[in-house]
Amino acid sequence: MTVHPFIEAEKRAGHSVKRACELLKVSRTAFYARRAARPGSRAVRDAGLAEQIAAHLRGHLYGRDRSTMGSTQKQTSRQD
Repeated sequence: MTVHPFIEAEKRAGHSVKRACELLKVSRTAFYARRAARPGSRAVRDAGLAEQIAAHLRGHLYGRDRSTMGSTQKQTSRQD
């Protein structure tokens, strides 16, 4: 597990990046290098898959015409 998101959250909250890096035993150089880096191929692929899944779920939940389903229809579709 990477600690960089935690350090980023501390930075956004106005806390010291230096102190967060010290506590989590990460160099500030590594933190800032990772921030500036482009996402890797796995991250890009995962983001694309996440979007495809979200689009599929939106289509499944709302139908192709984006009409909503009532609670009875949702219960029926869950039982299928």
